[in-house]
Amino acid sequence: MRNNQLAPLLLLLATTTTTTVYAQTQSAPNQTNAAASPIDSGDVAWILIASAIVFLQIPGLGLYYAGLAEQKNALATMLSVMLGLAVVFVQWTLFGFTISFSDKSSRIWIGDFAYYAMENSIDTQNEIATTIPNALLAMYQMMFAAITVGLALGGTAGRMKLFPTMVFVFLWTSLVYDPVAYWTWSNNGFLHKLGVMDYAGGSVVHITSGITGGLLAAYLGKRVDYGKRDYENHNPTYVFIGTALLWFGWMGFNGGSAGGANLRAVGAAFSTNTAAAMGGLTWMALEKVFNKKKHSAIGFCSGVVVSLVGITPGSGYVKPGVGLVFGIVTPIACFFAIRLMHTFRLDDSLDVFACHGVGGMVGMLLTGIFAQYSVTTIGVPSGASAGWISGVWMQMPIQLAGIGVTAGWTFGVTSLIIGGMSVCGLRLRSQAEDEVDGLDVSEVGELAYPFVPVPVSGDTYSAQGWV
Repeated sequence: MRNNQLAPLLLLLATTTTTTVYAQTQSAPNQTNAAASPIDSGDVAWILIASAIVFLQIPGLGLYYAGLAEQKNALATMLSVMLGLAVVFVQWTLFGFTISFSDKSSRIWIGDFAYYAMENSIDTQNEIATTIPNALLAMYQMMFAAITVGLALGGTAGRMKLFPTMVFVFLWTSLVYDPVAYWTWSNNGFLHKLGVMDYAGGSVVHITSGITGGLLAAYLGKRVDYGKRDYENHNPTYVFIGTALLWFGWMGFNGGSAGGANLRAVGAAFSTNTAAAMGGLTWMALEKVFNKKKHSAIGFCSGVVVSLVGITPGSGYVKPGVGLVFGIVTPIACFFAIRLMHTFRLDDSLDVFACHGVGGMVGMLLTGIFAQYSVTTIGVPSGASAGWISGVWMQMPIQLAGIGVTAGWTFGVTSLIIGGMSVCGLRLRSQAEDEVDGLDVSEVGELAYPFVPVPVSGDTYSAQGWV
């Protein structure tokens, strides 16, 4: 009787042991990979969400720019931003990500092709974001690359043809943005090794786009009627909606740059909001004092955007309340930079250099002052730096070096791209008569407002409009 009771138990034990050994044999490779590079589901969820809301910034930018532009160029302005997105997404998937963020490269200048066409990206992790897959890091950073070139195109709104624009976007992202991203954010990049502090893109995103927007504006020359009439922002409602989307998305832009759902993400998102709120109020006050306006909605929106630019490089390195300082200093600098650009008669259509170039530089310098060890050491085992407020006096010269290298590379290579395209017969600027008609007609063939009259070639402008 006792043997009869033991037999089923022994059979069950043998079956269980055999099944367990077989299961362990089959799953061993996956278990080894997981142990080496653990995935955190919370971090994955947050970066997925951050990627989605940063994506929203791109159509938000299109609306913001279209509202600031003229009616006859509204659709072309929005389309140029979205075309930039499409071109960058293709470029980034093919090779942009791997030369910008490959952790297999030991070079200080550029990454390698370990992740070409996103090869080996789903089941591997990057050393700069170890708890999410490489593919997710790539998707998140793809949004940064796409919005950067969209920002630059605002400098030429209303006078740059669309097909050459797409060629320019591909070349510029490959030769300007990707190397600067590697230098600054890759662990082996030489600016990263130097100690340049750029948390989410003050130099990589805003200085590069600002320099490029201003350079394109200078190269293409003034609009055909520049100085002959005042340009009006054709749709303040677009500007308002675009600003709201940009502000919302910037919490993912800066908060997601922490690489996971952690304390740094919280601090970055909070300081971002603080700076934006203060910046809107500051710019509105500047408009009232210096331009004798009322409570300008566009002025408020402009202040929000430039303050978001300013806080970007320091948001993960400063305490949330310091965002108030960024929200005061950056709008003041950008406001007077716009006035200076108008004095020099640089026809930067949407003031890209003054807002993003200057705003990014100011943010980098403020980061060199206000970055604190109590913030920069959060979640960092060793090697964290800080700014003047923590007694690190060398940080400001380092920040200046980062600004200088980024600006110099952007100016030089962008000039070569423009010159090369010109030699190859790819004319960037539209014809004079097309500018008068508007790029919605000449480049898109569709209108943002099909039932509203637009000017045609040969019309003249008076106080009552086009006649």
